[in-house]
Amino acid sequence: MPKEDCKYGEKCYQRNAAHLAKYNHPAKTDDGQDKAEVVKLAPKRKEAFCGEEKAVAPNTSNSSGESQNMEKSHGEAKGTFESETAELHREAMSNISGKNYMEILEKRIRLSVQQEYDTLCESNEFIRHKFLVEMPPDFYEFWKFINTLTEDSSKSNRAAVEHLETVFQLQLVGPFEFLSGTFHRAKMGEPGDYLRHWRFYYDPPEFQTVFVRRGTGVHYGYWRDVPQDKENLLIARNDMANGCEFQFVSGNIFDAFLYYLEHDFVGTPFTTGKVTATKKAVQKYLAENSLELAQLDRLQRERNKRVVAKAFHRGGIVVPFDRKTQLGYRPLSVSDAELKKMLALFERKDLGDGLAKQAVLEKLQPVANAAIIAVDECDFGSALELGIDLFSSGHKELHMLASSLIVPAYSMLQRPQFIAIAKAHMESRSRDLNLSMFDVLK
Repeated sequence: MPKEDCKYGEKCYQRNAAHLAKYNHPAKTDDGQDKAEVVKLAPKRKEAFCGEEKAVAPNTSNSSGESQNMEKSHGEAKGTFESETAELHREAMSNISGKNYMEILEKRIRLSVQQEYDTLCESNEFIRHKFLVEMPPDFYEFWKFINTLTEDSSKSNRAAVEHLETVFQLQLVGPFEFLSGTFHRAKMGEPGDYLRHWRFYYDPPEFQTVFVRRGTGVHYGYWRDVPQDKENLLIARNDMANGCEFQFVSGNIFDAFLYYLEHDFVGTPFTTGKVTATKKAVQKYLAENSLELAQLDRLQRERNKRVVAKAFHRGGIVVPFDRKTQLGYRPLSVSDAELKKMLALFERKDLGDGLAKQAVLEKLQPVANAAIIAVDECDFGSALELGIDLFSSGHKELHMLASSLIVPAYSMLQRPQFIAIAKAHMESRSRDLNLSMFDVLK
């Protein structure tokens, strides 16, 4: 009959013969642990076997020599496995680290982006993708027209643009440069480069330049109150040298071209005949193609009904406005005259730049706070008006405050494209006359 285990185990202090004969006391290992516990508690181990893991139960019947041989064999296998893993790791890392790999990776990325760019250049989708707007029908009709002014039809794309610049000092820029193939051959730029392309100092996000009188700040462009607008757009004119005010000159690009020839082109006795012939060519093309173009008076009359404030640029602020509930816009807490008086502190010679900026911001802060509160109460037009006024003042010191107003306003009005345009412009706003991105990227 087997003996019972003593309940005190190794801690049993009794050494009399009767107790030892009645109860079993497990023998101890060298480190003081019971051999029974070794058998009971030893975990299963795993050995590699043909790429699979094979569970092996402990075998207490092995002699100490056999056990040592197994451990030695297992250690050798483990060492071989670890060394192979380390070697593979070093090889893998050598392939994905260092200058050569980064150069290869960057080259592949550039190639992928270039392929995407080339594909984009194959359709007018390029304009929407890079400029964040779409062009109206009269824009494409005008492009067809100017290609009739040159005799060499095989080079019409570039020849038409060069003809207008050579004869009338009129540069066709922006989306026209896409149609002429200039962007196809150009170096790729960053997204902001395209949004700043021919964007003059005082141009608000709603304005997009298409005509420039060469070497001057006189420029014409489409005016959109909403980024998605692509029908019946007004065309405005600004001379950067004279400040931030814009003037609406036509309801289509053909009339804008005629306005330019009449008011901004400085001709000579030698160009009089060409001007007359070109004006006749415009009328002939419109008649032959039965084009009925929107007129300035009608478009401006319709738009004026939606204008809630003129703003410093005189182009007007257009936002949804319920005249019954007066929701959508509230006047600023100061008049235009008072606002301009505050901004005039920048011109004070007795104040340093730092003191002038501090004085202006102190006076502007309550006005800005009221405009932000107006946004919270769904009068989005107030913050937009003040933000555009600060932008139109031309003081770069006010860019941060202007941005804090127009960003939430455009956001609530669901005009995110204008946010991107405004941010890109204020990031690198320039008074230069040559604002082509192609010269910047040289």
